[in-house]
Amino acid sequence: MVANLNKILRDKHAFFLCLDQGLEHGPRVFTRNTVDPEPLLHLALEARFSAVVLTPGVADKYYHKAYRDVPLIVKLNGRSELGLANPVAKQFCSVERAVKLGAAAVAYTIYDGSPAEPEMFAEFGRIVEQAHDYNLPVIAYMYPRGEGVVESNSDTIAYAARIALELGADFVKVKYNGDVPGFSWVTECAGRVKVVAADPEGLDERGVFEMVRNVLASGGSGVAFGRTVWQHPRPFAFARAIERILYEGGSVNDALAFMQQHS
Repeated sequence: MVANLNKILRDKHAFFLCLDQGLEHGPRVFTRNTVDPEPLLHLALEARFSAVVLTPGVADKYYHKAYRDVPLIVKLNGRSELGLANPVAKQFCSVERAVKLGAAAVAYTIYDGSPAEPEMFAEFGRIVEQAHDYNLPVIAYMYPRGEGVVESNSDTIAYAARIALELGADFVKVKYNGDVPGFSWVTECAGRVKVVAADPEGLDERGVFEMVRNVLASGGSGVAFGRTVWQHPRPFAFARAIERILYEGGSVNDALAFMQQHS
């Protein structure tokens, strides 16, 4: 069965608000203003994100009432960052449970190149079969890891995107490394899998807006941002400025002007 990809797209583009970092990175990524999931879910609702990414525990306790107007992506696996030299993220939530929580899609992290790659490939394959039986899209978070792996190399990222296609993913989330021609190759290697870019590191507002424009120009379908948005001093305005690029064809200067107007 072909999954309904439109469940988590808006005008054919993706803008996911990722709130699953508490498991992967712990309290260090939060402040007292961001540690409570409820205001962030309110942000997802009011800023009209195309979907929100939650772990099952957070979805169970917070994804209720009006927040259900924002399509839910349930993260099925993960790990902590405590003492792991060779990362492996094992499944801890079933597709069936995700459906009961109201999922419109599911997501799964693969550390391609790590020693546990075969286990994650096999587990992901089973998830694709199960999710597609429910007509749910599957998002592969592809994060190359392992000895000798150059994570930010465009060819490495392209290989990761191709693996997502070969394993049956509907979307692939990868890092954007600033190489515009290289990212075009990434999207070509992904074939009919929709490519979304993960949170960047160390970019200012202009840099983020340029990244979003370049991802779209390279054939990508959008972005999956967490801390980039909700750690911003004005997350709502920042999200709306990004949407001017994603959904209105706006320029980087349009987005910067929007931020200035709403300062």
